[in-house]
Amino acid sequence: MPVNELIERYLELLAKERLMSPNTVRGYRSDLDFFSNWLTQRNITNAEDLGKLTHAALRAFWAERRNGGLSPQSMRRGQSALRGLFKFARRQKLIETNPAETMDSPKRQLPLPRALSQEDINLLLNAPDLQTLNGLRDRAILEVLYGSGLRVSEAAGLSLDNLDLDVQQARVTGKGNKDRIVPLTPPSCQAILAYLQSRNGQLKTQKVNQHLFLNKFGTALSVRSIARVIDKYARQLAMMMNITPHQFRHSFATHLLNNGADIRAVQEMLGHESLSTTQIYTRISKERLMQTYRLSHPRAGDRNEL
Repeated sequence: MPVNELIERYLELLAKERLMSPNTVRGYRSDLDFFSNWLTQRNITNAEDLGKLTHAALRAFWAERRNGGLSPQSMRRGQSALRGLFKFARRQKLIETNPAETMDSPKRQLPLPRALSQEDINLLLNAPDLQTLNGLRDRAILEVLYGSGLRVSEAAGLSLDNLDLDVQQARVTGKGNKDRIVPLTPPSCQAILAYLQSRNGQLKTQKVNQHLFLNKFGTALSVRSIARVIDKYARQLAMMMNITPHQFRHSFATHLLNNGADIRAVQEMLGHESLSTTQIYTRISKERLMQTYRLSHPRAGDRNEL
């Protein structure tokens, strides 16, 4: 079997059976295309020959990619793609040994999320012109992103039949096509209702459209369009910073945790599979941490007693 055919079958497995997100599949494809080209340069085109590769050869491949400017994060993803490909080849009985099995990955260094201040959040929430349909829509988008901590793709995919404004909840589809229920704040519900009332009056032909956020043509607003909406208001307010939709998610989690929310509840609301992913948001100040310690520990006492 040609290597390229093996790669296609592996990626199809990830997308259709393991329900890996399209973005991750695209990243894996890019990594495996590099590997395929590297193999071709060495006259290795058959999948059956992958088992003959040595650890030294694979180290040389990653050294070449690292020297080409590949970041540690991208290298971890690439090595994950390569390990998966070799495991798949072995399950297909194309190779007997897996030289990629013991590859060392670069140590993961999670960047700390950059949350917006409450003042900046309020400025952005109040920036849209509520006298216009687009302004009402944008206010609803911003309220939902911050109030529920949604990924931008989840916000773009919201539909009317997934909303229950009476109980202030929404059902969203996250990574891996997994559904979860998220709370909606009262301001989010009010903003959505105001937008829908205006939308139904001005875009009467779109009443049957189940997507919540629509563009001027009456079709679903894209992820990139939502990012442009946020960038527009950031520039309008002269905030002098690059604000992304994901920063609303960062701010949602950070503000909840800083105000005493249970981390596992935040994990569930964010749709994180691993608690360690949520823990990057636990950036509580030393002062607040010490205050919690003094108030909670039975032997902490009062610093005035020292």
